[in-house]
Amino acid sequence: MNKENGMGIIAIIISVLIIILIGVFAYKFIINFADKQKIEDIRANMLLIQGKCKILEETCKVNNNEDQLKGTKLSDMKDDSIISEFLNKNIIDASKLDKYYAISNDDLSSMELDIKNEENSYYVVNYEENAVYITKGYTVENSEEILYKLD
Repeated sequence: MNKENGMGIIAIIISVLIIILIGVFAYKFIINFADKQKIEDIRANMLLIQGKCKILEETCKVNNNEDQLKGTKLSDMKDDSIISEFLNKNIIDASKLDKYYAISNDDLSSMELDIKNEENSYYVVNYEENAVYITKGYTVENSEEILYKLD
């Protein structure tokens, strides 16, 4: 009579497979959570920029001085590869490029915002419409649509 005191080889294989499956699901959950957090960070940054730009725009109206607006007009940045790619998507009206400003990291800093542009991207603002765009875009949960404007 053989008496088995340990786990059989099949039980060990099943245990290893279960551990691997749990690890794969945990990894996917963490990656998905990190992606959602990144999108929420972008949207929060856009809200901060929108609020600060509204203050700047109102200040310019009071002082009757447009020089206080931060950023570089898109019409002056057509040669920039990031801006050129963004403009090719026809997200904004090409005839109104003088009303849109690309915000650099230096501009964000001078606006006293502790945020940076996303890699290979700019935040773009229209002070008159109080609209904020991101040139690289972002996706919303359960959607494949890429959004560029803060809605």
